[in-house]
Amino acid sequence: MDSKRESGIVGENRCKVQALTATLLYLHASANRGTQAMKVVAVALALVSATLPLSAQVAPSVATTLPAAELTTLEAVRKAVWVDWFSGDTAALRRSLAPELVAISPGATHWQSLQESIAGSAKFRADGGRLVSVAFDSSMVHRFGDAVVMFSHYIVVTAGSQGQRTQKGRATEVFVRSNGRWVHTSWHLDVDPALPAP
Repeated sequence: MDSKRESGIVGENRCKVQALTATLLYLHASANRGTQAMKVVAVALALVSATLPLSAQVAPSVATTLPAAELTTLEAVRKAVWVDWFSGDTAALRRSLAPELVAISPGATHWQSLQESIAGSAKFRADGGRLVSVAFDSSMVHRFGDAVVMFSHYIVVTAGSQGQRTQKGRATEVFVRSNGRWVHTSWHLDVDPALPAP
């Protein structure tokens, strides 16, 4: 948007707000005359709020808690996906991961689809890789109805022909409740810069 047009929109909104503010002051001064005037004040206040640009409005808060039982279930689903991926259990992954999966892994130049992620899991297993352990801490959630974004620190230890390898970093994972169960729809992992990239 060019600066002249933007400045015109801002000026137009300022005029609207000034006009409505003057109306509000008048109505407030005469509000003692009865409840009808108070109703008009309430409507005018709503109009003022509606004319403010979105940038001036405060963002709504996000739910950051889940009931304990639901959080326990979701954490179990999350851990199962990690265990299944490093174990090469592609059948279990197909049950847990959404067909529209978007998976962003450390060092990857692009995200992976469900098929690419499952192929990566199978290759890891075929090359002799195995999971030693996986753990999460500092988990927090943002809930949007039937969707939950889970943030955490992770540490995963694997073993293979080159011995044991430890990878740790941060994970952002998205889950959606569908037909009464949680489905894993995407993840984005990074690696602790103190450790070498995988």
